[in-house]
Amino acid sequence: MGVSKPQAPRPRSGGNQVGIPELYCQCLAAEQNSTKQDLGKLKLIFARGYLFGRPLFEPPPTIDECSAINKEIDLKIRWQLWEARKYRDILEVLRTQTKLEGRLFLLAWWLRKEKVCEPEDIIGIEVLRRLAKKLFRWLSKTDFHHAETVRAWIPYFDRLIRESRMVKDSSKLVKQGYDEKAVWAVFKKRSPISSACEWLAPRLGVDSATLANAYSRIYGRKYRAFRERFLSVCS
Repeated sequence: MGVSKPQAPRPRSGGNQVGIPELYCQCLAAEQNSTKQDLGKLKLIFARGYLFGRPLFEPPPTIDECSAINKEIDLKIRWQLWEARKYRDILEVLRTQTKLEGRLFLLAWWLRKEKVCEPEDIIGIEVLRRLAKKLFRWLSKTDFHHAETVRAWIPYFDRLIRESRMVKDSSKLVKQGYDEKAVWAVFKKRSPISSACEWLAPRLGVDSATLANAYSRIYGRKYRAFRERFLSVCS
């Protein structure tokens, strides 16, 4: 269902750490894969998670180690009580929600949690698209691709920065296999994100600040703050 969110490559640790050329190729492949992502589908995935991913009921019971009776019997009893309470709770919230849209939303949330169907099967795909578009209107295609491109190269620059702290000579880093302009960017910026932005900017035809701002909008503190505010309003 939908597309998976692209993952930045992670270099292996210890003696199994990939070589520098291999790491470069991994990051390049991640960048190329990010450009194929459908932003509309990604917004739908995000909307499903934000709107319907949180628990609707209390978590199921677990074994109580302090139980005075048989632990398995105790768990069975408490599980049956938990199931019955879920039924009463869903009836109660549906009674208090008088608007049709609200009831459909609650049903969609509940049935997804019960693994019966997806939210759009209840509220309709067009409604979910409108919600996704409204919630993530700040997420533009250009910003997303810029942010994903920067993200794809962070493992490369993270490793380069670590090695540059031990090897102070830029020419030696180039001889080890690092891209020369990437080395220059690292000695100029000294952080994985800013170095990646500096290095990528000429190739993408933008300035490094544009890339840095796009990355910040998607993965920075503003994004996390937005997510926390949204979840608190919906809870």
